[in-house]
Amino acid sequence: MEARRQAMMERISQRTEDDCVICVLAMVMGQPYTYEKVLEDSTSYSRTDDQGHFIPWWKDYLIDEGFEVEMRPLSDSKSFSDLKSLAGDSRAMLTFQIPHMRIGHIVAIDRFGVIDPMDHPAEYRGVDDFCEIFKIESWRLHSPPHFWLVRKRNGF
Repeated sequence: MEARRQAMMERISQRTEDDCVICVLAMVMGQPYTYEKVLEDSTSYSRTDDQGHFIPWWKDYLIDEGFEVEMRPLSDSKSFSDLKSLAGDSRAMLTFQIPHMRIGHIVAIDRFGVIDPMDHPAEYRGVDDFCEIFKIESWRLHSPPHFWLVRKRNGF
């Protein structure tokens, strides 16, 4: 039981309306990457391109910090089965749109489930439960549907 507890991500809730990426990065990266460290480090990365479009700045950040990151196609956008079978040494991030709020959002995923930093308190939720909420809330995946697979070079 102790090994399982150590392998779980720290649950971090959003502190502002738009800090979901900071929270998810701190969860996915694990110690010593706290909310405060990721927030401070994020100021070194441009968040938009020359046309003002949001860019996935976290990819460069993860690589710079010694992580492997890969954008993977989400082959099952109905039940998110790709996210149920992550290897033990992998974590993932899923980005999507919340149309009624006109915002993008991101959640953290590992083999124990999904953590949505918008929840207060942020808690683990099973992939099936998350998928059901996703459908009820009419959230939308980006096109093409994908997720970000993250591995620490020496394992978590």
